Amino acid sequence: MLRPSLSMARKRIGGLVAVACAVAGGAAMVTATAVLAETGATSHLPVDRLAAADLLVTAHQAYAIPENPDLPYTERAPVPAALAAQAAAVDGVAAAVPDLTFPVRLDAGPVLDGHNWQTTPAAPADGDAPDGPGELALDTATARAQGLDLGDTITLTTATGTGDYTLTALTDTPGAHFDPATATTLAAHPGGGVDLIAVTLADGADPDQVAADLATALTGHDVDIVAGADRGDAEHLAGGTARGELIALAGALSGTVVLLVGFITAGALAVSVAGQRRDLALLRAVGATPRQVRRLIATQASAAAAIALIPGIALGYLIAERFIAILTEAALIPAALPLAVTPVSGLAAAALLLATVQIAARGASRRASRMPPTEAVAESRVEPRRPGAARTATGFALLAVALAQSVLPLFLRSEAAFISAATATMMAVIGLALAGPVIVKAVTGRIRRRLHPGTAAPVWLAVNNSHAYALRTAGSVTVLALAIGLTTTQVFSQTTLTRTIADELAAGTRADATVTGPLTAADIDDLATHVDAAVPLLATSVIRERRIMGDTEAEATPTLALGPGADRVIDPGVTAGSLADLHGDTVALSAATAALWNAGVGDRVDLVLADGTHAPARIVAVYERGFGFGGVIASTDLLAAHSGPRLYDTALVAGDPAAATAWTATRPGTAAAPGDTALRAPAGMNPDQWVNVLVMAAMTGYVLLGVGNSLAASTTRRRGEFAALRVIGATPHQIRRMVRREALITAAVAVAAGLLISVLPMSLLGFGFTGQPWPQGPLWVIPAAAALTTAIAYAAIAIPTRQALKTPPAMLLAAVD
Repeated sequence: MLRPSLSMARKRIGGLVAVACAVAGGAAMVTATAVLAETGATSHLPVDRLAAADLLVTAHQAYAIPENPDLPYTERAPVPAALAAQAAAVDGVAAAVPDLTFPVRLDAGPVLDGHNWQTTPAAPADGDAPDGPGELALDTATARAQGLDLGDTITLTTATGTGDYTLTALTDTPGAHFDPATATTLAAHPGGGVDLIAVTLADGADPDQVAADLATALTGHDVDIVAGADRGDAEHLAGGTARGELIALAGALSGTVVLLVGFITAGALAVSVAGQRRDLALLRAVGATPRQVRRLIATQASAAAAIALIPGIALGYLIAERFIAILTEAALIPAALPLAVTPVSGLAAAALLLATVQIAARGASRRASRMPPTEAVAESRVEPRRPGAARTATGFALLAVALAQSVLPLFLRSEAAFISAATATMMAVIGLALAGPVIVKAVTGRIRRRLHPGTAAPVWLAVNNSHAYALRTAGSVTVLALAIGLTTTQVFSQTTLTRTIADELAAGTRADATVTGPLTAADIDDLATHVDAAVPLLATSVIRERRIMGDTEAEATPTLALGPGADRVIDPGVTAGSLADLHGDTVALSAATAALWNAGVGDRVDLVLADGTHAPARIVAVYERGFGFGGVIASTDLLAAHSGPRLYDTALVAGDPAAATAWTATRPGTAAAPGDTALRAPAGMNPDQWVNVLVMAAMTGYVLLGVGNSLAASTTRRRGEFAALRVIGATPHQIRRMVRREALITAAVAVAAGLLISVLPMSLLGFGFTGQPWPQGPLWVIPAAAALTTAIAYAAIAIPTRQALKTPPAMLLAAVD
């Protein structure tokens, strides 16, 4: 089939060029998404301070969910310190040393990582290693920056309090270093736990065998034995978290990307097949079987796709590299996490695109291949028959489903309502693709009936062409509406969410001042004696399991933790219970979370904290401002009781701001600002939203590319029609006027449909969440999207028409036939 396929393709190259462009753009998007997933699955942060350790013993740093990916913890789960002695007793182990990392604030200086000296990779550059209480070693760069020298006394603050220490050594390893007993006290892990156990092997020991023996010796303690490149992720918890986020991001993008690629590629193939209907009919007339016809079209499309895959995949790697750089600049992933640039992502993209092309090509040629030869020849010069009733009914049913999704925000105030409104547009586009021919025929039929006898010939022809070729017009309308709908929905769903968060925070913040800087619990208690109330604040997350249709599901819920007195500094819109009871092992839930968990005031829920600690809690309040304050508000007492004390970055103050400012003047490294600056909505978009906008821009660009290609190819295959009109007396100017008016009709219907399927759900979303019945955000996006799409449609139709009209009609008819 290769030779006849390529022979036919040379005569109908325009349609296959559209297929190639669609595949190239799709390959770039799929490859970039695959690189993100591969980076998350295979990349590791480099080993740093613990590079000398052959193996690391760490607690399992993710919450295991049966038959689902584990949920990474955002804080480190500790290891029992006693396991170090058990590990040291294993054959082949030369040493097993506990490792600790905890925050340390220098008096009026920076916040450093504190460690126990035993895991410092090198001897002191100067002085003697710390060997008792009140001694520490400091890295040389920090000591010089602070003007410190050996023998100086330094005031340090940790989660357990403030104390004076003597500088006994300088080291090249960043951070502050203490003797083991002091480090254990300052880290304050419950039960004396440690972060890691660094294992050094004896000479000649087999790492794999020792790792297996360690796993056996430490059975029952839920620990992982980590070797090789995985040690970097064990040492730096941010590595595992970032990898999980990359995998989640790739998973979130993959569905939309595959849908768009399939949609655009199938549209381009439909245009290509439509341009070859006469050739396919003749093949059927001379005895080609339906299977041979489908293979021929699939071979053509695969050949075009194979050529397009090479630049598309190369572009995908470049896009992924730039996207990772943007994520790094936004501090969403560590800069040291390497990008996975291997052939795997490109090969996966090639396999997916070729499979998509094969399926789409066989689907597009299915009707032409199955028609009786005589009917196929008769239909090859005219528009195919009216679409089937099942197709039309399915299309209208999907449009009805999209309408139901659009109105959900009027009755439900949760993230599900946002998702429902945003996905309504894609559902409506699919419905429009199926029911479009009937809709276009009805619209153009109404216009046709209103034409008066004196209507100019180009206008009459444009209206009747759009009506008679409703399938062709509907295909153009659908891809144009997709471009408008995707742009509008992505922009306004983000801006509506931002506006909702800002409104809820503005209505719910009551603090008179905000104190920032590393603060201990004792600092906050002392601050409270100078003001009406001082409430510690931190952001964390909790995990809770649920049973759904017999399966175990779990998800991490963003959580604010506040101390006693939370009701004095925030008002999340409590509808049941009271925030005054938020102390001890208690939490408050947003209304959406309470409904999801099927829990209310007085109920007890089993939670898993950000470090994997199980913490039963009692619900003391339910509130309605869940977008601004998160799904859960937990008591800091709950976190301290299960995970130990910690330094707080922020305290919210009720009372005189001047008193808070005066207090910070006596605490170096702290500062006070009037009002609530911690829970204030950020100006503009946050990094996550910028990432969403960039992804949306890439998808919209791909859709616009598909729009232009499909319209250009569709117009190019009308050369025979243009030649016939010229033969019967139409001038090139009249034909161009006709085509311009067809483009105007197509664009008008597409703009109306695109705005209806996007602006309507976004308006209902705005009304449901802000009380304003229009999209929340920059309204200029709507006319801009419509104008850009119309301009692309006009250019994609007008330019091929002008080129076709440069050829004499007789030569053009001969070339077409």
